[in-house]
Amino acid sequence: MRHRLPIIAIVVAVSLGGCANMTTTEQRTLSGAGIGALGGAAIAAVADTSVAAGALIGAGVGAGAGYLYSRIQNEHHATYHPTKHRRYAVRATKPSRPDNPARTSDQRLAANSAVRSPSETD
Repeated sequence: MRHRLPIIAIVVAVSLGGCANMTTTEQRTLSGAGIGALGGAAIAAVADTSVAAGALIGAGVGAGAGYLYSRIQNEHHATYHPTKHRRYAVRATKPSRPDNPARTSDQRLAANSAVRSPSETD
């Protein structure tokens, strides 16, 4: 029993780490297969039939269901979030520069003081 626990821990760690580079569709298909295999094995055990056959049938059905679920979710996401699925980013055009750019505050002060004569300031 002492040797089985580290082996089980290593198998679980490797199997979970193997999902890191999978696409969402692959992850959902694999999850469906795993859940289906467990469900098929449980149903086969209750029905007193071959547990292995039940697990294989359940895995096949679960993988198909996981794949179909992933396709539906991808279509749903593409429908409601269309900009995230473009192959290129749409660039906004820069606004055109006005003919007379805005002056800085120093330029405005200089222009205002040049317009007024010294006799107007008294």
